[in-house]
Amino acid sequence: MSEDRIIEAAEVSRNAHPKPPDGPKALDRVMERAAQFDALAAAQSSGQKPRRVRKRDDAPRPGPDELAAFFADLVNSDRFLPANTISNAMRDAMLARGLVTPERLRMRGVR
Repeated sequence: MSEDRIIEAAEVSRNAHPKPPDGPKALDRVMERAAQFDALAAAQSSGQKPRRVRKRDDAPRPGPDELAAFFADLVNSDRFLPANTISNAMRDAMLARGLVTPERLRMRGVR
């Protein structure tokens, strides 16, 4: 970025935020956005497609049966089980599907 562009970006930021934070990194994000905008504008003016960073595709979410089986495996094992891991709804789902016993839940501290 040119010196003029840096000053312009700083002025725009100052107008939008009259009391910005002080320090050496106060304008880092503003300068990053200005550089990205300039790169996008340059790519569009040259006829190239702008390079995009795509978010990762989300995998399908597990269904209620899969979640109940996962947590039942955790309850039935001897692995560490934090006290707040199993919600009341999940406890009821595991019991309804017959994946755990009430005794095992009590023994593991699930209320």
